[in-house]
Formats: sequence, C-alpha cells, structure tokens
Amino acid sequence: MTETSAQPGHASSDAAAPASSGGGGSTTASAARIDPALGLNLVPSRELQARQQPVSICVPAHNEAATITEVVHDALRALKLLGADGEVIVAASACTDDSADLAERAGARVIECGRGKGVALKAGVATAKGDIIATVDGDFRYFGPEPIAATLLRPILSGTADATIADLYWRPLYPQLTYYGFFAPLAGRLYPEMLAKVGTTPWSGQRAAIRPLWNVDLPDDFTVEMALNLAWNDSSARVRPVLSDDWTNPQRPKPDLLRAELEVILAHAISTGRLRPDGTAPVLAWFNHVHDCMATYQPGADDPAEFETRLLRFSTEALAA
Repeated sequence: MTETSAQPGHASSDAAAPASSGGGGSTTASAARIDPALGLNLVPSRELQARQQPVSICVPAHNEAATITEVVHDALRALKLLGADGEVIVAASACTDDSADLAERAGARVIECGRGKGVALKAGVATAKGDIIATVDGDFRYFGPEPIAATLLRPILSGTADATIADLYWRPLYPQLTYYGFFAPLAGRLYPEMLAKVGTTPWSGQRAAIRPLWNVDLPDDFTVEMALNLAWNDSSARVRPVLSDDWTNPQRPKPDLLRAELEVILAHAISTGRLRPDGTAPVLAWFNHVHDCMATYQPGADDPAEFETRLLRFSTEALAA
C-alpha cells in the first residue's frame, strides 16, 4: 500500500458547510474575546447524584451453548458486586441448540425471538424491567478483574455517565484495521465529536445506558451498534468509552458488514445535514479504495502497529483529497 496509488473521489467538497454568522461583518482583532473562566462552575461539594435504579442486563444469543452459562453467571455476579437490584435476560435468537435451556438453568430469564443481532437486542430491551440497561454478547468471554457488565454499569450508577461503551483491549488482530482505515477517518470527517465518546471499538456489543437512550429506531441486523452510536451522539447524553481488559469471542467473518455500516453512517449524515446527498459518491469511491488497502495486510509479514499507522494516514489523506 502506497500513498501514490489511485485516489478516491474528492469528499472534502461534499461535506455540508456550517452556516455563516449573520450581519455580514468580519471578525477583527478588536472583537470581544471569550473570558477563559466563562462557564466555570466551582462547587464546594459533589453535585452528581448516584442512581439507585434497577438494572437489566440483556444478552443476545444465537446458538451460544458453549459460552452462555458463563456469560449469565458473570452478569449475575456483576449485579451482586454492584449491589444493584436487577435481572439478566437472554434473548434466544432463533437458537437451534440448547442455549435457551442452559441460560434458564444458569439463572436468566429467557425470551425467544427471531434471528438477527438487532432483533435480539430490541427484544431484550423491550422486555427489560430496569431503568438502566446493559448488553453483553452471548459469546463474549471476559478476563478482567470483574465482569464486563460491572465495568460498564459502574459509571452510570455513580452518576458520572449516561451511557458507556467498552473500549476493548486489542491484540494486533485484523479487525482493528477497520478502526484505522474506516471508522476514525470517516467519523473524524463527519462526526468529529463522536470519536471521544465511542472509543476505539465503536462496534462493541458490550455497552450500557439509561433507558431513554434505548428508545430509538434500530435495525434488525449487525449494524445495530453503529445505529446506537449515531443516535447517542445526537443526544445531549454523557456517552463515554470505558477501558476494558482482555477478552475473546469466536471469529465469525461478516464480509458485508463494513459496507452496511457505511450506508448507515451516510444515510444518517445526509438526514442530519452533515453531508449533502450528492456527496456520497466520492465517499463510496474512497471506501472501495481504502477497503482494498486494508486487504493487503499480511499477518506475520506486516508489523501490525506500523501498518495501522500507515493505513490511518493514507485513509485520512485520501478522504480529504
């Protein structure tokens, strides 16, 4: 991959420009300056209020018999560690194995639903009784000092966040290239304020939020996490990434997911005025070119950190060209 290869379309001219200030005047050196202390609010004691609300931990699961018992036990342990009243719900998504029976025996409330990550997530949220809802994938094994649900819920229960997303520790694996080559450049272009909110693993299914943030229209498929990122970014909620520990789950390639997420992002950007409708073609051309560059990564031959650095620079410059 080199930076002299064929350039994608010119996306820079297609982003919607901010409206200019009224009055027709120009800014001069004599214009009023912002007081550095403006808005500074010093308080004598803690103002944040801890939440004493019931919690629901929802687990979407499709044929996860190998891991579902461990996931349910960890979720129940999280509630105990937090001292929170709550429940664990497993949304059995068109399971053909004994995932549902195992989950029920492990202590979860089980609901049956159709197949699809979004379908299962929405079914779990719809039946949840808690005012705070966390989601943990049914195939997610976590090796941190406490269950992942406890790590996600703690900032919300303390009042310091309204929503959290697991910022997962990554070993040098190929999926991380999607952040450097795809998400960071595109979100940095269209939604720069979102990068600090969602962390480096914005597609993570391990997340939590107060109930109102779940009351959004969501897709039925694996783009559900990206749709949540966009919806939560639209709100005034305090959304924060939470640093997380080592973990594993089965590698199940989804070759069409990246393009599907691109379509979700572009549709939302157009609907919110972040991108003009005629600006999608250059971004699609950029995506195809960068996607080809990502595919040149050779495990064992390329140094992952160096490749990611080159990819981020290339993708960012190509999008701005």
